[in-house]
Amino acid sequence: MSATTRTLLIVGNRFVGFAAQDDVLTVTQFVEEMRLGVYSWDTRPIQVRAGQGVTADDWQLVSEQALLLGLAERLDFHFETPVLAARGEAHKHRSSNILIADLRRDGELFSANLRVHNDNELLLDHQTGEHVQGMVAVEAARQMFLAVSERYHASRHLNRKYYYVIESMNTDFENFLFPVDATIEYRTVRADIDNPDRLSFAADISIHQAGRRASVTHVTYTAFDSPVIEAKEHKRARFAVEHVARTAAVETAVGATAVSAAAEQQPALVGA
Repeated sequence: MSATTRTLLIVGNRFVGFAAQDDVLTVTQFVEEMRLGVYSWDTRPIQVRAGQGVTADDWQLVSEQALLLGLAERLDFHFETPVLAARGEAHKHRSSNILIADLRRDGELFSANLRVHNDNELLLDHQTGEHVQGMVAVEAARQMFLAVSERYHASRHLNRKYYYVIESMNTDFENFLFPVDATIEYRTVRADIDNPDRLSFAADISIHQAGRRASVTHVTYTAFDSPVIEAKEHKRARFAVEHVARTAAVETAVGATAVSAAAEQQPALVGA
């Protein structure tokens, strides 16, 4: 790449705080600058790369604008459509909430690319500063262990449907995570998979970015054959409902007694 080539990083509109950095723009800002002619007078070749939050539709929009404004030959666009984990692997109904992409395996090391959609559920009501909030890292770790387990372990028992129970999950945050490329790694600590009724795991899941580890999550969890755990869950849910009903009945009785006692202590009102 020529030394005079400029690199622009485009991020989703929700990451407008990160656009405070030089050569970082949101999708909307980049389209506006193209329309204003900012890149018409800058004759350097420009490499345009997609960061987090940029969708295929966004990329089509900026590409079409570049073509319309005669900038297509000078702007070198780099965007790769992520291959998302399946909804059943990430346990998500909406693809915009799936954080795991391009999942692969190398022995006992499983890797994936972090993919944060601009409309991810965790960004809708909280996004401050330049970094990606920590709950995204926690949820990415959760989706990673589910996707690894579903694709590489549970898939060996196609006649079964598994229900996952987290026994412990602890995350250490070591560096800020920003809306640029990041890799998720799953390292197996323990995998007890001989009994198809009960698959038990321990793993360390880390997120890496720009040569640094942003976070590491230590998790232990078990995949139970669904009919077994669903029966237990239903029984405990019933207990919770009945406990609420019993508590409400006791509170009502106590309240009625207190009101009655208070009424007895009030002075009698006699007409004049």
